[in-house]
Amino acid sequence: MYKKAWLALAVIALGGCRIVSQQELADLKSPPNPFMVDIDQTWQDKIVPQIVELARPVGDLMESLESAKDFDAACKAFGYRSQDENPCIFYVKVEGNIENINSTSRNGKMTIQSPEDGGVIVLIGPTIRGTQLRDAYKGATYSDFNDQVLFGDYGRTITEQAVKMIQEKNLKVGENAQIYGVFSTWDIPQTVPDIIPAKIIISEEQ
Repeated sequence: MYKKAWLALAVIALGGCRIVSQQELADLKSPPNPFMVDIDQTWQDKIVPQIVELARPVGDLMESLESAKDFDAACKAFGYRSQDENPCIFYVKVEGNIENINSTSRNGKMTIQSPEDGGVIVLIGPTIRGTQLRDAYKGATYSDFNDQVLFGDYGRTITEQAVKMIQEKNLKVGENAQIYGVFSTWDIPQTVPDIIPAKIIISEEQ
């Protein structure tokens, strides 16, 4: 009787076991950074809404930057940077017709033509360089990682969310688009820098 009971316990114990990968074992010993969890949800619920809320019409923003007494004052008043050694991030809104889509290279771009702002370049990928979207998010900074590689992975994953959003739009020349996005700069720009979009609304969309 006792032998059968021990055998049953052994079967139960073995049934609850499984082989884990080396990566899973490493994660159990040292859990991944919490900011790396559910980045797609962070993108939808936090990053995009923050950019939309802070975005200023690009024409108004450029006028404000030109009238600022210096770049540091302009950044503090109209932009954001988590550290002084970083370029300043500005949040912008552009609306107009899609005049041109250049997808001949992986660093794709489209031109938004509007009466107020002229031709504004928006990056559409699939390769989008830089970490502007990561650096625009006020909910996380390098000090939350203290690991340059992991922080870089975090930025790339956020940019991948933007590329996925762009591809799902299936953009076409002639459509009217409303773009919410960001650009970064080290100085007051003379022309509108290329914009990385976080949200694109086509005119027929609600």
